[in-house]
Amino acid sequence: MIQTKEEINVLALEEEFYSKPFNFSYSGLNRLLFSPKLFYSHYVLQQREEKLDSYLLEGKVIHCLLLDGDNFDRQFVVSPLSLPSDNPKLVVDRVFKYAQETNSLDQDLRSFESPILDILKEINLHQSLKTDEQRVDKMVTDQTVSYFDFLKQKGSKDVIDTEMYNRCLESVQILRQNEDVVKVLDLYRNSGGTVYSEHPIQINLPGYPFGLKGIIDNLVVNENDKTIVINDLKTTGKDIASFPESVGYYKYWIQAAIYHKLAWTNFIKGLADAAEWNIVITFIVIDKYNQVYPYQVSKETLEIWLADFEDIEDKLKYHYINREYKLPYELALGNVTL
Repeated sequence: MIQTKEEINVLALEEEFYSKPFNFSYSGLNRLLFSPKLFYSHYVLQQREEKLDSYLLEGKVIHCLLLDGDNFDRQFVVSPLSLPSDNPKLVVDRVFKYAQETNSLDQDLRSFESPILDILKEINLHQSLKTDEQRVDKMVTDQTVSYFDFLKQKGSKDVIDTEMYNRCLESVQILRQNEDVVKVLDLYRNSGGTVYSEHPIQINLPGYPFGLKGIIDNLVVNENDKTIVINDLKTTGKDIASFPESVGYYKYWIQAAIYHKLAWTNFIKGLADAAEWNIVITFIVIDKYNQVYPYQVSKETLEIWLADFEDIEDKLKYHYINREYKLPYELALGNVTL
């Protein structure tokens, strides 16, 4: 059977993916559980989606300002412009990427009519207007043209507008003034432990053909108390009391289990007194009303999450070894009925 050029390219990308060690992050793992097909597209075929919703970007900015402020200017640029809404911004971001790849950054936004129409089809916005002229006109406005011109100057940094920047500054100020957060994060005094901010860790998983990785917001290793404290900052569009529901819905418990494994393997495993060490995990949550609360995970709950994570590891192994990316684990086995 003769293979098409596209099929050959897919096989080459798949072999490239499997030729190198792979470490699952929380986001990659969650994506595989939710939609193996999407994971395959993003990670194996390297067809990543550039879109970062405004609320996710805002959370990213708050993380940086609170925990890694010295690197803010390396990661972000504050635009003097008002940024386009999510869909027009996504279209312009993709047009900009296309212009970079085709060495056509000297052209103005309207000259990319054909790519704009192709992008609208890809993100299912093509049918919202009747004619191609209307579709392009809706995407090419004074605001999007100014944004496109600004992208040419900003490099690889994430762009935020002044309004978002000021909101994030306000949230960070509230977090820094919250007594519970100050106590948990130890922002103003050192408890005697070693503090790591935005700390990347990756580990191998014995018995599995892949590993785990993560960037922990705030981690404190206290050898005197034989305690590791892991603090993860969460922003939520819901009210603060609804966060326990989000732990299940967004599978934050999986993230906690991953961070526990990363910390245990990197700092504790192999120590003579390893059994005496304790790992404490806290989600520091700020909601859309700027209400703040540190949700500490109980020892009993953490033990349950770690036990449940063993099943997750087996599901990952099934997909990874069998190269099965068509359906989620339970459906792939054909064990689901109504």
